[in-house]
Amino acid sequence: MGWEVVKSAFGKEFKIFETAQDSAMSRFIPMVYDPIGFDWKTFFEQDFVDRFNGLMISGGTNVKKVYCVVFFNDEIVNEILNKNEDGVMIFAHHPVQMECGDPKGKKGRGFLPIDPELLRQIKARGISVYTCHAPLDAGSVSGLGTGEAIVKRLNAKVLSQYDEYAHGYAGRVFELPEVTTTEALAEKLRIMCDLPYVDIQGIRGKQIKKVAILPGGGGSVDDIKLAEEQGVDCIITGEVTCKIDNERGEREKKALEEYYPTTSILAIGLSHAGSEFLVMYDVVDWIKKTLGIEAEVLAEKRWRR
Repeated sequence: MGWEVVKSAFGKEFKIFETAQDSAMSRFIPMVYDPIGFDWKTFFEQDFVDRFNGLMISGGTNVKKVYCVVFFNDEIVNEILNKNEDGVMIFAHHPVQMECGDPKGKKGRGFLPIDPELLRQIKARGISVYTCHAPLDAGSVSGLGTGEAIVKRLNAKVLSQYDEYAHGYAGRVFELPEVTTTEALAEKLRIMCDLPYVDIQGIRGKQIKKVAILPGGGGSVDDIKLAEEQGVDCIITGEVTCKIDNERGEREKKALEEYYPTTSILAIGLSHAGSEFLVMYDVVDWIKKTLGIEAEVLAEKRWRR
């Protein structure tokens, strides 16, 4: 299938042109590439340069297979390059890679550029790259979204949305089918997302029924307070412990340590990548059904990079 057809289908499904500019990636793309002198404005497609979503790199004329990933990163790129396949497109939630750090291990460096040499290899090999950040968090025409993917698998009912973002909202408030406990919900999420562990902060052993979900980075008092204002028992997000190795990371870490003893809300962190991974299976299903081309999910090698 021609990549222009695929690009058009993605643009309509994910409302790319209803999101004027991605507020997060419009900061992070220049932040990671300008310091290393990489001319990203020329290298990436003009629509992407304007919106920071959509077709980032145009490859060959046809798309035979789409690989769906959470983070466009060096490890994933090398894995795809080593497959030596023709007609490949990468569909990624994030156009840059990130190290959030491990609550049980070393700190992370935050957002990072893709190795420019790997970017040049991608282009030379005719591999297309399409990224969909804020629009996938807000939710697509068919109901594909980072939050919806988890809510659906919990057989839960969405009550409301919050945290205005892109063409909609990034957060969802939902009600579980039945009351559960901290430990039971955390373990169910761990198994569901195939994670080595989840990070739990706040009061353990409490009864949980009403939950907020805000997939993505997290690691911020502001994000958790916003969920608390929704009157929930618990928030599911990416990071609930800040391990970014910079000044801002240290501020957030201290703020979280001071905040948790003052609130009754429970926070469950699936990792940034883990909280946004399940939707890729839904995107793969949509691609196969709607476009009739092969698609596959590629999981992160390291969930807590």
